[in-house]
Amino acid sequence: MARSVLAPIILALLCMSSMAPIAFAQSVDPEQPSPINNFLHFWGNEELSNCWGSFDEDGGGSAEQGYGEEVDGGDAQRLEVDITCRMKYDFDENVYLKAGMKITLEFGLRIDHAEAESEEDEDLTITLMKGSAIVDSRSFQDIATDQDIQLKWELDVIENSTWWNSSNGEPSVRFQISKSGWDASGTPCSGPLQMLKCGGFFRVYYSNNQEGLRTQIQFPIGETPEIVIEEEPEDKGLPGFGLLTGLSAMAMAVIATRKEPRTPRL
Repeated sequence: MARSVLAPIILALLCMSSMAPIAFAQSVDPEQPSPINNFLHFWGNEELSNCWGSFDEDGGGSAEQGYGEEVDGGDAQRLEVDITCRMKYDFDENVYLKAGMKITLEFGLRIDHAEAESEEDEDLTITLMKGSAIVDSRSFQDIATDQDIQLKWELDVIENSTWWNSSNGEPSVRFQISKSGWDASGTPCSGPLQMLKCGGFFRVYYSNNQEGLRTQIQFPIGETPEIVIEEEPEDKGLPGFGLLTGLSAMAMAVIATRKEPRTPRL
């Protein structure tokens, strides 16, 4: 009786041992990047004083209106923006991007400023950072004012963007622009005799916006290449392999014993 119960238990342990690595590999932390969780979403508050990126689609704490907006009013005379959206969570492990593939960046924006030119003007510039290092930067000219715009561009994965270290390599995005403001009459702000309030605004649509704009970065994440380390002969082999071998032998012995013909009673 004991043997008949022991055999299926041992076989069940063997199956569970062999399936555990598979189940572990299929589990995905929504806050961490992986080959199947490779979109960095963007969230933030209404004032755009705090924005962040996360691989988690749950934007808890983000503005319900679906965007954040910095408004330069009062005596500002210019629209001056310098905002960085950083990762909400640190990487648990190093992240590897597939060489030769592309990083796809998409941002939904709305910008309002005066249609005037000055030497102080700086076009909208978006910079992708890896920690404190610049991966790439792109300037956008002649962007339509006071209407929704969808920006998209692709970056090749090259030497400086293959490895993203868990210690200081999380991605962030920096938005910069400097333009003349407008006043209530619709004319540019200029000169000491300017009487009307001046300003402009810069809006970033978050990943939960209702306008259907995309604000995200898709990373071509691959499996981290294995580093082969030479081991001593006695250390080679898979962890737990000896245990699995012993359990297999026990199971085979029990099964073989059950198959032996019973001795007839006299």
